Order: sequence, then structure tokens, then C-alpha cells
Amino acid sequence: MVLEGVKPNSVTLASLLSACGESNNLMDGRCLHGWAIRQKLESDVMVETSLIDMYAKCNRFDLSFQVFKRTSKRKTVPWNAILAGCIHNRLGNEAIKLFKEMLIEGMKPDGATLKSFLPAYAIHADLQQAMNMHSYLVRSGLLSNSEIATAVVDIYSKCGHLESAYKIFSGIPDKKKDIYLWSVIIAGFGAHGHGEIAVSLFKEMVRAGVKPNEVTFTSVLHACSHAGLVDEGLDLFKFMLINHQIIPADDHYTCIVDLLGRSGRLDEAYDIIRTMPYTPSHAVWGALLGACVIHENAELGEKAAKRLFELEPENTGNYVLMAKIYSAVGRWKDAENMRRIINDIGLRKAPAHSLIQSKMEAKLNQENPVIYVTRAQIEVLDIDTSYIYRFLKGHGHIHIHVLVSKRCIEHEHRT
Repeated sequence: MVLEGVKPNSVTLASLLSACGESNNLMDGRCLHGWAIRQKLESDVMVETSLIDMYAKCNRFDLSFQVFKRTSKRKTVPWNAILAGCIHNRLGNEAIKLFKEMLIEGMKPDGATLKSFLPAYAIHADLQQAMNMHSYLVRSGLLSNSEIATAVVDIYSKCGHLESAYKIFSGIPDKKKDIYLWSVIIAGFGAHGHGEIAVSLFKEMVRAGVKPNEVTFTSVLHACSHAGLVDEGLDLFKFMLINHQIIPADDHYTCIVDLLGRSGRLDEAYDIIRTMPYTPSHAVWGALLGACVIHENAELGEKAAKRLFELEPENTGNYVLMAKIYSAVGRWKDAENMRRIINDIGLRKAPAHSLIQSKMEAKLNQENPVIYVTRAQIEVLDIDTSYIYRFLKGHGHIHIHVLVSKRCIEHEHRT
């Protein structure tokens, strides 16, 4: 284009920046940013927005925010871009703060703003914040938009407030219930252990004439897996293949392997993997390994672990799970060997996290490896730790490291 003597303009530059973002090409994106500055195009709103989007998609939110700070705060498009960037980088709290700043600046959010921003509440599953936002949407009349209503249903589902999610879902006219809304409500019930309700909703959707897609089948198969609905899950898998001619994706195979594995049908799960038309991913093998831990099957566990060690050699979780299987079947030397491998190659188990919330105060705690609560956090949260300790102990959680105050320990001894 340049060789032909055609000078690129802001539209050209925006298209190129978009391509860099989609391909995660940070180097070329920064070069284009430099070119935009030299050509005095960096203040063009289209270029600004594309730069914000490109840096965010390249996981450089710091640079994305730097560009945003230099933009005019009187236009909606840059706000939409930075909010979408927060969501892409799973910065839910930052998105909520920016949205509030947007309102303070006197900017009126449009449908695109809300679609970009609403997933922020689902990231941290903050119910009170979600309820506040729901109230705002009702007052502003924006909840009548089906896409926004779907997002709110998704938020409540991820917060575990299924009653509110279903109430909004039920209030939407049947003609406006598209595949996205159905998929969200099915996934919500399935994720929280209500597999039978999820299957019932799926059947209701089919009767309503809405054609399920790959995502819908993933949601309902996942629901069957976690609820132990083996026969229902297998029937739905066949229904997907025969009635809808949907070629199973990796997620579908993972659900089926997990479904069979959890129920103890490990050989069938392994046969499914062996007959896959493409190379199984780490998720598929991980589902089998997890089932082998539950049912203490060292033979199949070794086969799954071997593949996982090749696919993700730095994932310590796979070594830990295999060590658990060996310990469960009394193969202590093999278990110790797994731990030695972890130490020899310098791997560390990434700490997990738990969110404890009480009286509107939430604290994120690192677990090493399960539950770790500090005395200061106990005092702030006003939690009856002696009850928590007894409850966990009574349910077999014996290797739990809890730092409690002397008062709590004395209370435990008295009970």
C-alpha cells in the first residue's frame, strides 16, 4: 500500500491495530503506535480506541490504561474499550471503579458499555455489587435489552443466587429467549449442582423450538457430570451427535470422560479417549486422572499422568495427584519418587485461593495447600472459627492449617 503511494489514514491504522490485538502481536502493535505518534494520529478517537483495545488484548493493561488516561473523557467509545480491556484481563474491581468514574464524569453508558462491563460482576461473584447494578439497570430501563438481561442472569448464576437468576429468566417473554439466555441459565444451575433442573431446562428449551449449540451441550453435559446423571449425560451426548450432527469438541469429550470417570466407569472413559478423532488435550487427560484419584486406579492413572507430563510438564498438580494415587494404593516409593521429581526440577505448587465473606467484608486468602486464615482476618470478619473448625474436621478435612486465637482454641477444647 505504501509502495503504491497510498498514505494510510486513521481507519487503516485502526484496522492494523485490531489485527495486532487479535493475534497478540505486541511488537508490531507498539511499532504502529510509534508511527501514529509521528503522523500525529494518536489523538484520533478511532486510533485511541484501537490502541486501548490492542494493548489490553496483548495483556498489557498498564499500557492500555496509559493511552486511556490521555484520551478525551467526553466520548463513550474509549470508556467502552477500557472496560472491555479490564474484563479481558479479569480485572473486575478495576472495571467497576472505572464505570463509577464514568458516571461521575457525566457520561451516559450505552448498550455497548454495559455489554463490555457487566461481566465484571461475574469475575469476583460479588452478590451485593451485582444487586446494586441490577437495581440501576431496572431504574434506567435498560433491563429490557435481552443481551443485558442475559448478562444479569449470568452474574446472578455465578454468584450462586439462582432464585434471582431464574426470576429474571422467567420474566423474559418466550419469544425473546434466545440460545444465549438458555445456555446461561442451564450453565448456572449445572455449575451449582442442580443437574436435574439443568436437564429439565434443556428439554424445555428444545420443546420451545430453540436449537442447542455447542456451548449449550457443554453446559448440560457438565451439569450431568457434576450431578452424577450418567445415563442422562450419555443420552444427551448421543442426541448431540445424531439429532444435531454436532461434532464433539474437546470440552464435550472432557465432560463425558469426567461423567464416566466420576461414576467409576474408568475403562469406558479411557475407551472414549482412545477413539477420539484428534489428539486429546490436557483437559481430557486431566479428567481421567482426577477420576483415577477418586477410585484409586493406579494403572490408568499412570497412563493419564504420562500424557499430562508431556503436555504440561510444569503443572505440579499432575505430579501431586499421581503421588496421591500411589499413596492410596500403598506404593510409597513411587509416591516419594513423584515428590522427588517435583523438587528436582524446581517446581512449586501454585497456591490456591479461598474467598471468605462475612457482613459485607471479603478477604482473599492464599491456601497452602488448602485453608489458611490469619487471626487478623478472623477478627475483621467476625467468624465463629470454632464452628468452622469442627465442621471441617467432622467432614474429614484433617490436614487443615488454621491459625486461630487462643480464645477459639479454648472454646474448641470446652466443646
